[in-house]
Amino acid sequence: MGTERGRSAKKSLGQNFLVDPGVIDRIVGSVDFGSGQTVVEVGAGRGALTRVLAERCDRLIGVEKDDSLAPRLAREFQGNDRVAILHSDALTVLPGEMPFEGPYQVVGNLPYNIGGRITMHLLENWGAQLSSATLMFQREVAERLAAGPESRSYGALSVLVQAFCEVWLLFGVPPEAFRPVPKVNSMVVRLQRRSLPLFDGLDYEFFRRTVHGAFHARRKTVLNSLVLAPGLPGDAELLRSALEQAEISSQLRADAIPIERYLALARVLDEHRSEGPGND
Repeated sequence: MGTERGRSAKKSLGQNFLVDPGVIDRIVGSVDFGSGQTVVEVGAGRGALTRVLAERCDRLIGVEKDDSLAPRLAREFQGNDRVAILHSDALTVLPGEMPFEGPYQVVGNLPYNIGGRITMHLLENWGAQLSSATLMFQREVAERLAAGPESRSYGALSVLVQAFCEVWLLFGVPPEAFRPVPKVNSMVVRLQRRSLPLFDGLDYEFFRRTVHGAFHARRKTVLNSLVLAPGLPGDAELLRSALEQAEISSQLRADAIPIERYLALARVLDEHRSEGPGND
């Protein structure tokens, strides 16, 4: 997210500026520029990655929230009709605000404290306008995105992200690649949106509620967690029956259940919900 020059990073925005040219080249090399799509850089910062992307892609939009960095970048790229700087928040920005048409490939060094939230915003709210994303996260968050059942990293974020897209862990990035130097390691991840999400035909909001409910009390059994979860029927027998129909043992914990079983559970619970308004 920029070079070392300029003002210091703002802790309130979770800024750690990427300064290693080798890492920047590897990120850019991981992006497919042959499709003619517009590239959106989330968190353009001081512009180190922006400058290299601008040399490689047909159209580039740099999204930056910082009130001082956004106008500085806009001045730098003024007159370049292939580059636009959008002063906006990555947590709320939508495709309709973009100055160039999509679909979009998103690239970025995400703030550690909100990387997961930005990712879910892109997946849930950008629809088919998001074709792929090449993003850098704190290593632990990256591992959660790609994790499978029976691993400590597997959670609601893993299930939901993988329901939208395929996930690849590309390469690690050491703390020394940033200024200021963070106390954690980073990792670059590739997300490729599925042509149809795994929850196709399901009410996504209810699927999400079901998954979060299962992980609501992740140290308890999935049955007990679902009973305690807000927004789901609290009837233990109904939930036990739904788990059985979805071929899930009620004694399992949430982190032992694969995505396809969560999809089956959401379908069963959705049927119960449609049968009686009191179960909604």
